[in-house]
Amino acid sequence: MPQFRKNSINIDHHEGKLLSKEELDAKKQAALEQKSIISWKSPVRVYKAKSRKYFAKVGLYGFIFVLLAIAIQEYVLAGVVIAVVFVAYVLALAAPETIEHKINNMGIISGGRVFLWEDLDSFWFEKKGDDRVLMVATRLHFPTRLIILLTTVSDRTLLELLERHLHYHHSPVNTLLDKWARKLQNRISLD
Repeated sequence: MPQFRKNSINIDHHEGKLLSKEELDAKKQAALEQKSIISWKSPVRVYKAKSRKYFAKVGLYGFIFVLLAIAIQEYVLAGVVIAVVFVAYVLALAAPETIEHKINNMGIISGGRVFLWEDLDSFWFEKKGDDRVLMVATRLHFPTRLIILLTTVSDRTLLELLERHLHYHHSPVNTLLDKWARKLQNRISLD
C-alpha cells in the first residue's frame, strides 16, 4: 500500500537515523505486536440517525443545483451534484462500523493501521454534537488528520499519554477549508 508521505525520507525520531522501507515496515509490525497502554472501541465516524426532513432537504437542494447546472450547460457539474447527493444519502442511512483504537509506546493503531509517532504532529479535542473526538494532525499526505471518537476513554487520560509524544493544542486547529465548511453548515442547516 502506498505511503502518501509529505517527505519521502523516513527518520526515526528516537535515534535520529534514516530508515529504509524494510526497516519502517518492521517497525510498524513491531508496533502492532507491542502491548498497548490504552485501547477502546468506537464507531468509525460520528453518526446520528437522520429524519425524513433531512432527506427531503438534501433532495431539494440537490434538485435545485442540478437544474442550475443544466441551465448553464454544465452537465459534468450536474453529475457531480447527483453523486454528492447519493453519497450523503448512503452515509445517512448506513450506520458506521466499530473499530478498535490502541495507543502504545510506538504510536497509535486505529482500525489495524499503524501511525508511528514520527508520522504524527499534534493533537486536540473537539466536540461534534454529543460525541467527544480526538483529532490528530499527521505529517502524511493522506490522511492529514486522524479523527477518533472517544467512547470510554477520558480526555485527561489521553492528554497525559499523548502529551509525551505530540504537541497539544488547547483549541481546534482550523484550516481555511474548515472555516468555510463551518460557515456553510451554519447557513444551510439540513436538520
